[in-house]
Amino acid sequence: MNVVEDVDPMAQLQQGESELAFISYAGKLPDDFEVLSVGTDDLVAYIPARNPLSKQKELTLTDLKAEKFLTLNHQNPFAVFVQQVCAAAGFELYSVFEGEKGRTLVNMVALGMGITLLMEQSISENLDSKVVKVPIVSKVTQNLAFVRRKNVEHTAEQEELWQALKESFEK
Repeated sequence: MNVVEDVDPMAQLQQGESELAFISYAGKLPDDFEVLSVGTDDLVAYIPARNPLSKQKELTLTDLKAEKFLTLNHQNPFAVFVQQVCAAAGFELYSVFEGEKGRTLVNMVALGMGITLLMEQSISENLDSKVVKVPIVSKVTQNLAFVRRKNVEHTAEQEELWQALKESFEK
């Protein structure tokens, strides 16, 4: 079994380059996928502790419209999602840096270089003391799921793993 981390696991599945993916998504997935839902994740803001917004218990997206953003690469599906939710809130975010990893963006927040919007569960709870995580209201939620293609032949090992995941999460 080969385990990889990819920016766009759905593309990997659709192109037949992988058999199983763990994804975070909003909306509906194509019908040619089996989906094993395992929960949800909420969008949060990571803000430098010295920024006055870090003192808030919660923020709206429009509270952030004047901020400098640290974002994932604009071709990343999650970066596109963040741009869309900000546009729906009435503004275009101003990105001063695009990176490949959320953890790198949070480290840059600690240096006071800007703020970032990421899904809460994508970053560990062990934050630098110079970073504050603030919930966004109204909640922006994505679904978490294991996904595989329907109507393709799966090996015995792949099928065994899928069944074990189902037993684990369908309780």
